[in-house]
Amino acid sequence: MRGLKIYFHYMENPSAALKEWVQARSVARACAGYLAGALSWVLFFNIGDGLSAAAFAGKWAVVFAAELTAGFFMAAACGLFLDFCRVKASCAELFGLVGSAGFIQGLLIVFALWNAMWPQARLGGLAAAAVLLVFGLQLGYLTRGLMRLYGVSAWKALGAWLFGLVPPCAAGVLGCIFVVWGLALLF
Repeated sequence: MRGLKIYFHYMENPSAALKEWVQARSVARACAGYLAGALSWVLFFNIGDGLSAAAFAGKWAVVFAAELTAGFFMAAACGLFLDFCRVKASCAELFGLVGSAGFIQGLLIVFALWNAMWPQARLGGLAAAAVLLVFGLQLGYLTRGLMRLYGVSAWKALGAWLFGLVPPCAAGVLGCIFVVWGLALLF
């Protein structure tokens, strides 16, 4: 019930609700967003695959850990960027803001359910568009949140989040390089 109260408070006054959300510095609230985001990813990529409960829970735990790690690095890098721009920002608040953006990923579940209900429509080809749409909505939400919280310009807020994406993207690229290199050594 508390979640609905927070949602309706956000719909009535987004700035005040967002400030209240991040100033609480609640790890539980942030983790709820990261858990929702991880659930969305696991369902998006595995719906209809007949996963066992243990496999589902294992994937959910791994994706949750990845979401937490990416959120931590994004918040730290974004806080560093804002500090360079002489904006007083808290990394704990930014971590909570990134966590709240995880709820937007629930749209992936809707797409996965549509794809599972109508397999003959072959909506799987639109999966990349669905992921890009969700990333765009999250980036817009985070940018708007930074503008509301710290009173920065749209370009500075967008630059801060794009700078914040550097560590997770670099980790992903390095991971892919190591996987390819490991596969090359096997053969």
